[in-house]
Amino acid sequence: MNLFAQYKDAPNLPSADFEFHLHRLRPVIDALASQDAMLKEWYIQGGTAEEALQYRVYGDDHQPLPAAIDEMTNEYKGKSRDDPKSIGIWNGVAQSDGASFMISLDGGDNFSQQFDFNAKEKSRSSSRLGGYHSVAQIVRKVVEVYAPAYVIYGPRKYFTESVFDDRPGVSWMLYLPDVLTPAQVPEARALIPVMRDGAQLGTIIVSVTDDVFDVNNRAHVKVANDIEIRLADQDLLPRFVDL
Repeated sequence: MNLFAQYKDAPNLPSADFEFHLHRLRPVIDALASQDAMLKEWYIQGGTAEEALQYRVYGDDHQPLPAAIDEMTNEYKGKSRDDPKSIGIWNGVAQSDGASFMISLDGGDNFSQQFDFNAKEKSRSSSRLGGYHSVAQIVRKVVEVYAPAYVIYGPRKYFTESVFDDRPGVSWMLYLPDVLTPAQVPEARALIPVMRDGAQLGTIIVSVTDDVFDVNNRAHVKVANDIEIRLADQDLLPRFVDL
């Protein structure tokens, strides 16, 4: 399964501040680890298996380790602090329990950032993060931390099945920073409000509630596609070029 979000960082955020970005990511990792213990430990990705287990990212106290921060900083040594950068980490496990993050940073005030989490599944009908309620809690945490323009969760393969090439797809669930009602999206199987301090930040739109979303199930894909069309018709599905 894949969780993908797009957002813009504050203009006054310090450049090349890997420690800040690792601290910011930690609440999301804690939320993931509460559903799957294999998502607790993280390492800097490397060119070989040996390199990829050399630098543990967080200590036992959940704080970023200085050696990991130094390694990330050294990777961009000699480049401008404002140049686009990324953090690539993995959980140190291969095959069906493997997982990884790619998080972009820097690049200027108008540069849109990406949050890309991938977790392998034992089968296409399984979900390491549980049913839609528990997955929605992970999406909610990403929204709280990153304030994204959208969040998509579901099989990565769904990117080739979505209706529009220039807009986000729905997949299993899509978060949008809008207050949505069942009358606006009647095809949705659930609409989950995301709240903060008594105000609604946006809505998680769920396409399938009685099963794990399966991109090979045409009924699942049709529901997601129908939701995309409904949102686009109401100008509620953003275009990538506008983000």
